[in-house]
Amino acid sequence: MRIGIPLLADRVAPRCTFADSVLVVNVKGRRVRKESVLPLEGTTWMDLAGVLNEAEVETLVCGGISQSTRESIRSKEVQVIENVAGTSGEVLEALRKGRLHPGFGLAREPSSSGSKPLLEGEGKNPAGEKVKEEEEQEDEEEDNVVISPGGSHAGTGVLDCIACKDRVCLQGERCPYVTLPPDPDVTRETREILESAVDVAWEEERTLCRLAELVYFALEMEYKTIGVAFCMELLEPASILTDVLRRFFQVFPVCCKVGGVEAEFPMARNGESTVCDPVGQAAVLNARETDLNVLVGLCVGADAVFNRNSRAPVTTIFVKDKSLANNPIGAVYSHYYLTDI
Repeated sequence: MRIGIPLLADRVAPRCTFADSVLVVNVKGRRVRKESVLPLEGTTWMDLAGVLNEAEVETLVCGGISQSTRESIRSKEVQVIENVAGTSGEVLEALRKGRLHPGFGLAREPSSSGSKPLLEGEGKNPAGEKVKEEEEQEDEEEDNVVISPGGSHAGTGVLDCIACKDRVCLQGERCPYVTLPPDPDVTRETREILESAVDVAWEEERTLCRLAELVYFALEMEYKTIGVAFCMELLEPASILTDVLRRFFQVFPVCCKVGGVEAEFPMARNGESTVCDPVGQAAVLNARETDLNVLVGLCVGADAVFNRNSRAPVTTIFVKDKSLANNPIGAVYSHYYLTDI
């Protein structure tokens, strides 16, 4: 069995199409032999599929993968083992021991009573088949969903944009299931923000990462001062972010413990006795009259409090996820995490 593993440096790429190369290995029983490392030039599923086809890969071992990419790769009769994290060495060792499974490096190994680890023999992916069955069942249930305008009274319609089949909004028409003001009161600032956001999102000359989008957006808005409200657990990325932003703007980084607010009881972890102070962070940046505030890793809830108290617009650049290496979207692509929630 030939296996392809998209790599970013020496780790499984967090997103399978955004990788430097694809490691191709040959697996026979428990014997794993490296064959080649092929460069991945593009960032689309077709680029990845081209490399897999060239190497005659039968199984793709990857990190995050979108539903459309997964379906496209499977249509090429390539099995997908997704949400795998770790170095290439760790993954190859798991292959040798027959312990590789969806969520490897992120979720615990399946129990013996549940799904077997993949590549133990040449059986199919039981977990993957189960997910497929669940998706098909959800599709059948979705066919029975009926969305009703709910009469002519404003606000009484049933709104469910996930279940909606019409999606006339995508054709530039107003949603018939919700009543919106005929002429929304959009401020000049809101209009400028949205126009700048569209300009950055529709950038065609290059593919921008989130950090580049932040810089381009702030430059187009002609912002001068940027606040960085960060969690101390993400001190290093916050420091790097601040250095990058200071190439273009005046930056004020403020940590989550800025108020020195004491907890009612000592925190067990690391002997900490202070709690996060998002209100204090917002107050500091409000006093600095920042044009834009950027969140780095604030806890769920603390970020909501900061947003409510910030006078300047707020955007999030990095989020904190202690389980998924600060990549929370990985949870929605992991069968194991979804069943644990």
